[in-house]
Amino acid sequence: MQNRAELLLDYLSGIRSAKRVLKPSQFDCAFFAAGWVKACTGVDLASAWRGQYRSLDEGRTKLKAAGYRDLDCLAAAHLPEIDGWNTSQPGDIAAVSEGGHTALGIIGGPQIHVLGLKGLDYLRLDRAERVFRP
Repeated sequence: MQNRAELLLDYLSGIRSAKRVLKPSQFDCAFFAAGWVKACTGVDLASAWRGQYRSLDEGRTKLKAAGYRDLDCLAAAHLPEIDGWNTSQPGDIAAVSEGGHTALGIIGGPQIHVLGLKGLDYLRLDRAERVFRP
């Protein structure tokens, strides 16, 4: 049985080796985080959303229609929230804001692993606005 740090390393390595890149409704930041939650828990939180939108803007519209202000509210509906990034652990889900929108990433120590336009990237841990534990 792997510990969470080993499991996270395997999850991120699999994404890198598969050269997965941003594709709305198939592999965007929500599916990146949901894939990690599934790896940890076996529960696929994204199954109802897969293939349901063609652009990130359309995805945000569907999210609002489902009653969620943004991705952090969707995460909060399914995962316990942790009190700030300073109490986070590797493998926690971080909500960050970029360009007026919320994105989800995975905390990996002093950084947040995020999905960029060309694949995996990272941000400083202090960019986390909300943190959730799978």
